[in-house]
Amino acid sequence: MGEGLRVAIGLAFCLSCVQLTAQQCPSIVNCPQSTLTYCDESTNQVPLWNYFPFTVSPSIGDNDLHEGPIDLNIKVKGCNGGGLSSISFILYLDLDNDDLQETVLKSSSLPPAGRVMANNSFNPGYSGGDTVWFDQRLLPDSMLYRFAIEIAYSGDTTTGWVRFCTDADPYNFSPVLLPEGRHRIEWRVAQDMVERFCDRNFKVKDCKKPTISCQPMVAVELNVNQSATLHLSDALLTVFDNITPDTQLVLGMRRVGTGFGFPIDTLGNPQDTVMYNCQHGENQLIEIWAKDKVGNLENCTSAVLVYDTAGVCPYVPFPSICARNYSNDEIIRDVAFNTRWIIPNQPPIITPIEVYNSGCVELNTLPPTSHFALEATKDTVPLNGVTTYDLVLISKHILSLEPFDAGWKIVAADANLSNSVTSYDIVELRKLILGLKSELPNSTPSWRFFVDTCTVWANPFFGQCPTMYSLPVLPISAYPTQLSFRGIKMGDVNGSASNIDTLQGVAESRGTTALLELPDLSMQAGELLEIPLRVTEGAAWEGFQFSMKFDPEILEIEEIIPGETVSLGAEHWAKPEAGVLNLSWSDAVSSAILPGDVLMRLRVKARSTARLSEIISLSGETNILPESYDAAGISHPLQLVFSKKANSVETGRPQVFDPMPNPTTGSAQLPLRLIAPEKVLLEISDLSGKILWHSASWLASGAHFLEIPAAAMSQSGIYIWRVCAGGLIQSGRLIRL
Repeated sequence: MGEGLRVAIGLAFCLSCVQLTAQQCPSIVNCPQSTLTYCDESTNQVPLWNYFPFTVSPSIGDNDLHEGPIDLNIKVKGCNGGGLSSISFILYLDLDNDDLQETVLKSSSLPPAGRVMANNSFNPGYSGGDTVWFDQRLLPDSMLYRFAIEIAYSGDTTTGWVRFCTDADPYNFSPVLLPEGRHRIEWRVAQDMVERFCDRNFKVKDCKKPTISCQPMVAVELNVNQSATLHLSDALLTVFDNITPDTQLVLGMRRVGTGFGFPIDTLGNPQDTVMYNCQHGENQLIEIWAKDKVGNLENCTSAVLVYDTAGVCPYVPFPSICARNYSNDEIIRDVAFNTRWIIPNQPPIITPIEVYNSGCVELNTLPPTSHFALEATKDTVPLNGVTTYDLVLISKHILSLEPFDAGWKIVAADANLSNSVTSYDIVELRKLILGLKSELPNSTPSWRFFVDTCTVWANPFFGQCPTMYSLPVLPISAYPTQLSFRGIKMGDVNGSASNIDTLQGVAESRGTTALLELPDLSMQAGELLEIPLRVTEGAAWEGFQFSMKFDPEILEIEEIIPGETVSLGAEHWAKPEAGVLNLSWSDAVSSAILPGDVLMRLRVKARSTARLSEIISLSGETNILPESYDAAGISHPLQLVFSKKANSVETGRPQVFDPMPNPTTGSAQLPLRLIAPEKVLLEISDLSGKILWHSASWLASGAHFLEIPAAAMSQSGIYIWRVCAGGLIQSGRLIRL
């Protein structure tokens, strides 16, 4: 290909690109296809757009059109940084609201000040027409509004507006005031012999709601016919509108909650009275609605006091409302009872009911609505009835060792409202016990309530028990005499929660006191120690809890080191505040603890010289009662003692400890520790040496409890026990009471 041909082709291609770019310019930025609505919330100006017979307002029914400021504009991007050669518009107005835009204004030949030309839409070039004075203010012509076009440039963007100005100040533009109705504007922009058009329909509409206010409270009194009538004028305070005259506003009234939208009677007419009788409580609410000529609505409410001064209404007993505990059927105190109802487009209205000394209430006032809910709530003292033993029982349920025998226990165990019982519930409840949290997760209330007519069945997560009553407004006599609730204390699966607000709950089955022993050391400042905490008597524990108090200025507890008996982890202890160590350990399977066993070791640092017994104690005044739980579900108070002698467990050979209890009224247990698996023989004989009972079993190494049944000791007296385990033979006395 020759060089000249290549140049010609390249030049033709460039010219083609230039022509294509030019044809795509200018571009209109804002030209929506849908009809725009401009809301007018201003007050009508009588001298503007009020010229009979050319202007007709269907909303008001006269010739005074309401008007509002309208932002009619066009925004255009030019080509190659060049400016536009022109922006112009043709404005089509419908002044008589017959959906025909009979009045046309062209920006190239705008009419004189204060005037537009009507009925010119079908004339050639929109010429001629009838003169309409849209601005009849008593001002010189030079100060009347006239239509204008304002144009502003910013870089490659040009903006044009339809504006008002005056002949006295032609460059002082103000927003154009256009009348109500459906109108149209056609914009034309041009650059470099390329034209673009934007044809937009728009509507000017009154959107402002009427302004209305009610009397805050009115009263009616029942007559001898047990009725009273409230008129709308008795409760209305003021009403007005920005456009519609007061005499043309439509008003209606009804009881709150008995309907939606504007109140009308059965014939479709505005309702302006409300009737009351003996079936209505003293406190009622009514709502008054106002509607302007274009349908904008607004309302206000007023309280109505219904009096029976003459005593014409018969006595009707009020329904009683109580909340009873699922676990023991006792009345739960300090419960808040409320009625809950709604007004359209408003938040729920919650009204408390006065509680009597009995803990119950009476439904003696009905809310001013057609339907309402009755609810019970209590969210106080989350630790009421919640102990480590609850965690033991929840673990047994999860592992199917001892499943819960009642649905309310399953609900109580669901601490995080997940509709399931999992180890996460145990984690959250333990945090509550240890003082790491002050409330249950996921905003779980401390008590949950269900209507008394519903039973929390065996698997509550596959059913639905209502948490509140949903009731229609009826005469008091139509309600049941009892509208009660059942309550569940969250986290308390053994029913130990108190029905009044307390941290300690109801006393559980209590056994003998178990002693925890610390050596009474004399510590020196700066000394680091690992102090063993021992159990003085044998037992089979499923859990324990305590709160240890110490002087943080003298002693620092750095860590808890597990002992040989229970598997303590970091999740079982916490220091929620200075000078407090809380522990909560539980397991679904009991652990054998023998006398002298180390429960844990306290790694401590002495800040100053002191004796241990002077700065450490178990506190019963905190949220955690010091107690342990045996395999029979009996709780044993824990007591801390201090020993001045060395207390160590003998190792290297089997050990047999004294029976527990001794004396006994029935059976007894004999603690035993084996170093290796052994065959163990146990005999019970009388004082003459006659063997009354014996057992033999192979046992693994570790701690065990040999069971001595009550049948082995048929009557009161002194018996001899004898154990053979490997090379160990040991005996002693056991007293049967």
